[in-house]
Amino acid sequence: MAQIQGKYHDTNNEPILFATILLINQSDSSMVTGIQGSDVGTFSITNFKPGKYLIKASAVGYKTVVSAPFEITSSNEHIHIDPLIAEEDVMHLDEISVVGKKPIYEQQIDRLVINVENSITSTGTTALDVLEKSPGVNVNRQSGTLSLGGKDGVLVMINGKESHMPVSAAIEMLNGMSSENVKKIELITTPPSKYAAEGDAGIINIVLKKDDDFGTNGTYTLGAGIGVDGKLNGSINMNHHVKKVNIYGMYSSSYDNSHQVISMDRLTNQNGSFYETKSQSLREPVTTFNNARIGFDYTVTSKTVIGVLASGYTSDWEMDAMNHISYLKDNQVTSLVDQKISESNKWKNYTGNINVQHSFREDEILEFNADYLHYDDSNPSQYYIQYMDPVSQPTSAEEIKVTKVTPINAIVGKLDYTRNFGTSIKLESGLKYTNSKFVNDVSVANKVNDTWIFDENLTNKYDLAENISAAYSSLNFKFDEKTSLNAGLRYEYTNTVLNTVTETGLIDRHYGELFPTLFISHDLNKNNTLQFSYSRRITRPTYNELAPFIFFQTPDTYIAGNVNLQPSISTVYKADYKYKSVLLSYTYTNEANAIRRFQPTQDTVKDILYLTSQNLDMVTTSSLMLSFPLRLTKWWNMQNNLNGIIQNVHTKYEGQNLDISSKNFRVDMINNFIIMEGFTGELTGAYQSPSLSGINKSNSRGSVSIGLQKKSKNEKTPSA
Repeated sequence: MAQIQGKYHDTNNEPILFATILLINQSDSSMVTGIQGSDVGTFSITNFKPGKYLIKASAVGYKTVVSAPFEITSSNEHIHIDPLIAEEDVMHLDEISVVGKKPIYEQQIDRLVINVENSITSTGTTALDVLEKSPGVNVNRQSGTLSLGGKDGVLVMINGKESHMPVSAAIEMLNGMSSENVKKIELITTPPSKYAAEGDAGIINIVLKKDDDFGTNGTYTLGAGIGVDGKLNGSINMNHHVKKVNIYGMYSSSYDNSHQVISMDRLTNQNGSFYETKSQSLREPVTTFNNARIGFDYTVTSKTVIGVLASGYTSDWEMDAMNHISYLKDNQVTSLVDQKISESNKWKNYTGNINVQHSFREDEILEFNADYLHYDDSNPSQYYIQYMDPVSQPTSAEEIKVTKVTPINAIVGKLDYTRNFGTSIKLESGLKYTNSKFVNDVSVANKVNDTWIFDENLTNKYDLAENISAAYSSLNFKFDEKTSLNAGLRYEYTNTVLNTVTETGLIDRHYGELFPTLFISHDLNKNNTLQFSYSRRITRPTYNELAPFIFFQTPDTYIAGNVNLQPSISTVYKADYKYKSVLLSYTYTNEANAIRRFQPTQDTVKDILYLTSQNLDMVTTSSLMLSFPLRLTKWWNMQNNLNGIIQNVHTKYEGQNLDISSKNFRVDMINNFIIMEGFTGELTGAYQSPSLSGINKSNSRGSVSIGLQKKSKNEKTPSA
């Protein structure tokens, strides 16, 4: 089957979205076929026979453009026509407002899309900064955790592919990635069955930019900032697209020197006396990040496309910290401690992907993906601890060294089949296999008389092997123009085995689970839409949560792993009501064996507090979100997102039944201003009230960002 590809832009090289594209017979000007252009101003026509043709493109607000004549000589020919450049239609522009960009927030049937490239205040920041400002997203940089809608079970995907890395590593990666490389962020709270069932909160999909324009083109960005110290970032994107070949690449680098102050206060009651530990940590972390990707797509025929992608990053995080700790009994200081910490965390990653897509016909597609992923984490730390009496006189000292080396390897194979039966039925089915291997080599040593003595209780080498086999099928059925249904079923079988050099079968689990999904959408009329969804999901313990390790936050507060963690199962119900651009959404989640990180466990004999990931018996979360735009004046538009959450935790803590209930809210606002011709501004703000993380409570926090943009004379500012 032959194929014609092209692009439709205005005179400023801005894409014209969703245009009408017609294929015209050159001989008699009759129409052969017609399609709608894409959301990036490109089009592809395949339903025609060899012959001599013209392309006619039109869109509201622009003059119709007709291409030069061309000829298709065979049924297997693939051509790119010259770009179609349209002038503005002044008569139409007097009557309408032309908006050349998508809105920053875009609600779709199963996800909320944040169009990052259309946000001024996102320019010059990192992908993590953008994610932090996204509605319902909570990023805890200190603990390396991520939550969505008040829930921690988040699966991070890059360009629709699972990252297969711990969330803490994903946060490091996004913190080093320039926002200039991000096209959009998709928040998928109830994913359909074609996606992995991992994560009760859903999926955060980071979609990176990929320029499909024909010819050779590219962009570069440079940024600098200052907090207490300096920040630098830069990136370059290149694309070469001719005939059947599209070669693309990206490189970005960033440097971030920051200061942090972390305070912690712990109070316990023992035999009528109050024991208190107050600590303040002064930290100076420095992060250097490099990220690169290169790939190419080759159109073998109009039916078959092969793609190859290689990517990788390095992240070098170095920190020096000083902890000042006071121990009190009944408000009287009993001893003091100064703890000096030197820690580094170096991540290396490289990933390879091969993709083959074949169209048997217009409505039947088979796609195969094979991925290899490697992550290597080296996380050494060293502690010098000075003990003092209540008047700061030294009494003793010790020195501790911790090494942690963690290589992770994963192989993923995925086969997806899509078939349309007419215009009302669509079938999707697929198979997936993931094989992961992980090694955690941990050692803890104390310095005695200038000799390092290893602690045998805390030193060991762990290796974990996990494979997940999955099969899914879903059916999209359109009853009529107003009502549609998507029902799916996914089955996943998991094998998890954790061994040490001294003990085999520390974990040996084999289990299968079914994960049904259901989506129903009904348009009451052109302005009012109702949606309902149901899904069952799983959250498996991550490598870092399972494998034992020790980090000394203070001499008597340890962050550690937990080999006893069990997977959690959650049921998610969601209802949406949409009126024009206003969205009201309610989500209820019931999570059994909920996994929460950094939960406290007290060793009263050794007087040590362990912070580990633990299973909580039951966590229920109710979330109500209201999203709406406001046009206050011709030059001032607002987008508002309000989210209220009620969370209930029921579990056992230190042998006692514990019931905790929390109500919190989050507000996100984006203000866009047209200041004058060619000059625009953006003001964003976010506020999160105190919230729960397991049995812990976090304080409130907020942020404000201001951005200004001046366009050159040959660019135009979209009207409000």
